[in-house]
Amino acid sequence: MTVADAKLVQREILLRAMFPTMPVSAQIRFVELLEDVQYEAGATLFELGEAPDRFWFLVEGRVAMECEGERPWEFAPLALVGIIDGILQRPRTRSCRALEPSRAMFLRMTDWFDMLEDNAQIARAAIRNFATPLHARWRALAQLLPQRSEPPPGILPSELDTYAKILALRQAGFLAQAGMQAIVSLANVAETITLRKGETLFEVSAHEENLFIVARGLVELTQGSDFRYSHDAGDLIGGAAALCRALPNYSARAASDAIVLRIAEQDFYDQAEEHARLTRGTLIYLVSQLEPLLRLEPVPLGITPRT
Repeated sequence: MTVADAKLVQREILLRAMFPTMPVSAQIRFVELLEDVQYEAGATLFELGEAPDRFWFLVEGRVAMECEGERPWEFAPLALVGIIDGILQRPRTRSCRALEPSRAMFLRMTDWFDMLEDNAQIARAAIRNFATPLHARWRALAQLLPQRSEPPPGILPSELDTYAKILALRQAGFLAQAGMQAIVSLANVAETITLRKGETLFEVSAHEENLFIVARGLVELTQGSDFRYSHDAGDLIGGAAALCRALPNYSARAASDAIVLRIAEQDFYDQAEEHARLTRGTLIYLVSQLEPLLRLEPVPLGITPRT
């Protein structure tokens, strides 16, 4: 085996470990586009204010993203580095340097976005692989986030017409960048669920893979006796949990009279295949949810997208 062949095999093994749900065809494409790079201790990966034209897969060593006056974010092997600014398409908000001799592979953002738009399987795998580590962080830190108060009572219709569903979905944070065409398409496949206070939306392991969006009222998500989190209008119930198939580990009930829209996971991804902005908008939602959690976490451990 030549040195070049050995590198390709190493890349393939690494990607399978990091993205086990990604199709083989996508992994092969990744292998072709990745570029190897090594850094000595103290070397700079990128500077504050630079354009985010690439992101890194950290293979060996440790790096830190730093900003004056804020706690550094440290990353260990199998972490993605520099992806947040790239997805949000904004200048770098932190600089990054190697804390010790490190080895990484980088991918250009233009190639990444092209793959998302060209291959629905890649798009689905990307969402799930971003959502998985975000869900783990959210589960650990959700109790530190602001909790919603109970809304005033109101008259609840038994069914929302298409226009009302569109209005409800437009206020959903995870659809903020999806575009009107995608929202209209999702409204056409969304099912209305009307709940009275105290009624159960779903029990642990008692539902198929669905996305639930609160249209009105307050819904409480629970897991065991130690976890409770309240979702109000515009929230995707469970957040990242719903996008990495972790929602069946929870139960949910109406904390007030409420209306919820249910969208089958397959319907969501069918629409994402037709509307590229839906995939990119969902990724924007996920990384925007990650930043506040990184600030809350006492010891940042890096963004490791393994499932």
